[in-house]
Amino acid sequence: MSSIDLFRMGIKNLWRRKLRTFLTILGVIIGASAIIVMLSLGFGLSKFFEEQIAQWGDLTIINVYKGWAEPMPGREIPDLDDKAVESFKLLQNVVAVSPILETYGAVINGRNVANAPIRGIDPASMEAFGFDIAEGRLLNNTDSLHVVFGSSMEYNFRDPKARVWREVNVNLMKDRMSLTLDPNYGWSMPGEKRPNYKEYKIKTVGILAEGDWETSYGIYMPISELQKMIKDKEKAEGQRPQSGSNRQSGYDRVNVKVNDIKNVQDVQETIKDLGHEAYSLNDQLEYTKKQAGMIQAVLGGIGAVSLLVAAIGITNTMVMSIYERTKEIGVMKVIGASLRDIRRLFLFESALIGLLGGTFGVGTSYLLSFLVNKFSMKFGEALGAYGATKISIIPIWLVFAAMAFSAFIGIVSGYFPARRAMNLSALEAIRTE
Repeated sequence: MSSIDLFRMGIKNLWRRKLRTFLTILGVIIGASAIIVMLSLGFGLSKFFEEQIAQWGDLTIINVYKGWAEPMPGREIPDLDDKAVESFKLLQNVVAVSPILETYGAVINGRNVANAPIRGIDPASMEAFGFDIAEGRLLNNTDSLHVVFGSSMEYNFRDPKARVWREVNVNLMKDRMSLTLDPNYGWSMPGEKRPNYKEYKIKTVGILAEGDWETSYGIYMPISELQKMIKDKEKAEGQRPQSGSNRQSGYDRVNVKVNDIKNVQDVQETIKDLGHEAYSLNDQLEYTKKQAGMIQAVLGGIGAVSLLVAAIGITNTMVMSIYERTKEIGVMKVIGASLRDIRRLFLFESALIGLLGGTFGVGTSYLLSFLVNKFSMKFGEALGAYGATKISIIPIWLVFAAMAFSAFIGIVSGYFPARRAMNLSALEAIRTE
């Protein structure tokens, strides 16, 4: 029997019992769409977590700190100095390394003051670390008392002597400004004796584009200049440099830029093996992915129950078909149809039910996903969460996987009825009324 004859007979047999075939396919549609939508909610949740964490900073940047653990016998905790920076640059998949010094101070613009973190950075590494400029330019190696402001710093200025709040207009690029490392500038108490902190005239060379939370409220300047300022601050406060804590060679942290998020974990483990502490947002991302994976497994399991019920429906339909077509099966055997042909016929019918159910189930899933996203985004806008991620995401591979899996379920469900049809006696089948 040719494949074309099997195809025609299979279609004819399914069409003969249109209502029963439709109800069986409907069960597969419900099962397939249920599992697709449930999994899509898990994908949407994972994407939401990723975008939320990406707002905190770059997912390919590793923050390296000096080791905190007690040194082991025969092994000292290495300093986070220039030697360590050079060793990080030699690691595989590392594209940029920058030491970071961070302190707190104030920017003064006439009567207006903005308290903010001041970060010293290697100017040559800013572009590699993804700093985007909205106005002006980034720092370069010839800059001295030059700064780059975060995108939201203009909203951080206020008049400390004003009794009522009023909006402050500051032009970060054009206004004259000075910088001090006095952490309490503008908040002095009457009669309080305070160190004589220096004020430095600074020049703004750029303003960063809107990005993550870390860079929005910060001031960036060449690390060599900040080192000098910190020394002046320590002198003003009467501090004495302690051995092993020389700011010229030791850093608060070192940022390491990796070429791909997939390689972050390996580079981070290598840095830890060198004796340093290393943290990246990828740690938090991996944790949230595990949480999303657990939720996705639960949701997928709920959808799988519906598909299991549909598989039972396919089996029931094929068994009923055998009882109704017992004489037909006997005639087929008498006229020369092989057991293989009979098996192929019933497996084809059950697979076609599964494939049709999976195909229409995909269409139903897209419709349900569209409705879920539409109403969820409206709900998010009502709560002020504009531009929120879609909570239902159906990747293209899931579409083909669902169709293939539905067809596979159909074949598995039809295997037992096909075996039953093969084992029927031809003579007994012909005598059946």
